[in-house]
Amino acid sequence: MEEETLSFKCVAFDVDGTLLDTEKAVLVSLQKVLLEETGQTPAEEELRFVLGIPGVTALEQLGVPDPGAAFDKWVAYAREVDHLVTVFPGIVELLDELQDAGVTLGLVTSRTRIELDGDLVHFGLLERFRAVVCADDTEGHKPDPDPLLKLMADTGFSPGEVLYIGDTVYDSQCARAAGVKFALALWGAGDPNVPCDYRVAHPAELAAICRPAPGR
Repeated sequence: MEEETLSFKCVAFDVDGTLLDTEKAVLVSLQKVLLEETGQTPAEEELRFVLGIPGVTALEQLGVPDPGAAFDKWVAYAREVDHLVTVFPGIVELLDELQDAGVTLGLVTSRTRIELDGDLVHFGLLERFRAVVCADDTEGHKPDPDPLLKLMADTGFSPGEVLYIGDTVYDSQCARAAGVKFALALWGAGDPNVPCDYRVAHPAELAAICRPAPGR
């Protein structure tokens, strides 16, 4: 009998809206920054477009005069409401199952290294990931393919061996541009119609996608 092979040797995750439910913390802290910087407090729904892109880029698009300084405030204010951040149900069990199956785990996120360390270290998740690509690791950012291309360069995997899991159209476009299959995490996605190769309602379904096909 031939040795079984995994459908994907590397599974890479986005963080916000995929591993962690951070939407409320992100938007509440952003509203506080915008009130100080612009005197305006846009509704949360008006700000949802920032989810999935680098913070400085979001602040630039919002017309904040000094995006770099405002970003530092945003990080600080987000830490004040980190009690609002939770790990999505089923994520820890999924990571356990993928690791037990020999899958290499990666992270591809629009967070900076400083932003990443806080929540993932707090929840004990960061040490599980062999390859981590943050916003400050590449010149191009999602939806540009650079982050996933760096992940593959760092791990040695080819596009056909990698599955990327995210919750936004930026994640989808990044995966497509890098030639990588994309799974949409419906548990965190604001738009269930984002183009994808797999539409996944619960983390447990992802393990099945990566299991060996029968007879292989």
